[in-house]
Amino acid sequence: MIDRMDKLMLAIEAAAAGQKLYGPGHPAPTRQIDLSFELLTAMLSARPELRLVCLDNQLLFDDSKLPSCTHLRETAIPRLTAHGIEWIEFRRGVTRAQIVSFLEQLARPPAAPQQIGTEHIRVGRLGRSNPSDKVASAMLSALDRTSQVEQLKRIWSRLRFGDAPDQHLGKVVESIRAAALAGADACAQLAQIKDHDEYTFVHTVNVGILSAALGEAIAMTANQVFDLTLAALLHDIGKQETPTTILNKTGKLDEAERKQLERHTLDGAAILLELDGVPDIAPIVALEHHANIDGSGYPRLGRNVRPHLASQIVHVADIFDALRTNRPYRAALDEIEAQRILCEGAGKAFEAELLDLFLGRVVKSPQPRPDARRP
Repeated sequence: MIDRMDKLMLAIEAAAAGQKLYGPGHPAPTRQIDLSFELLTAMLSARPELRLVCLDNQLLFDDSKLPSCTHLRETAIPRLTAHGIEWIEFRRGVTRAQIVSFLEQLARPPAAPQQIGTEHIRVGRLGRSNPSDKVASAMLSALDRTSQVEQLKRIWSRLRFGDAPDQHLGKVVESIRAAALAGADACAQLAQIKDHDEYTFVHTVNVGILSAALGEAIAMTANQVFDLTLAALLHDIGKQETPTTILNKTGKLDEAERKQLERHTLDGAAILLELDGVPDIAPIVALEHHANIDGSGYPRLGRNVRPHLASQIVHVADIFDALRTNRPYRAALDEIEAQRILCEGAGKAFEAELLDLFLGRVVKSPQPRPDARRP
């Protein structure tokens, strides 16, 4: 479907350029509008909505950049950026007239995103506005951390023996997604870890919350956020195969212990590949959540292989929560120090744009933060 979306955006851009050059009603832009409507109708017959995200001067669809991004970076992307548009959503029911209206709106002087769009073509900026304290409090009170940790421990135990995820895991995911959707400040609710035996499970719930919030910030659909959150809750399932003596060691791991710990990514992927009822991205995230974008980390993916976007999101959330909580070998770092360490990895471990969104729209610290775009 990404090829058809690529053709759609090229057709829309050609229609916009044709209208500017020849004027409305000319056969050249008319043909491109007809093609756009034909492509949209076909794609929306398979899915009720299609969302494009403009991130880091690229257009992303289904977590992958469009093949024609190099061309669109000089044409369509600046046009969208001028209007402050960071995501576009096409919904089932869109008409040819709405495509024409959308093109006319883009041709006008730049306006706020809320002034652009039609009933079935919606646009906006990445991230969510902060809810009132009352709404945030209500959403987070539903996020019963203790109950979720206990449920997660039981679910993990059953998954290890090949049982499919049950409705309890779905409820955990839904409560986390609901809190992220409300825009609640996830970081303010991160638990201080005092019992190291509980670390993996409490850490996992925290990573689920942070990942869901970042998924919302980059305008993922509800289904994508659900799958992302579920993958985040299962990303460390391979640690069931790691001895607790290694997980809770207060000193530095020796080489053999380090290699055994690193195997949890392979073990986790292997467990999830054998299970029904988990999203396709879950074993990918389990495998890749310690892989860096520059090819380092583990397992080594190679310099030319980028981790999946979901893996990158969980990676950022995973490292941030690990830095902010007590570990057997060190005390929790304060938020400013954690941000500084994350920013040192911009462009190496993490995509700078993704890290910038995480720090600016998920963490939302009132303190001055380092520039995430500076490696």
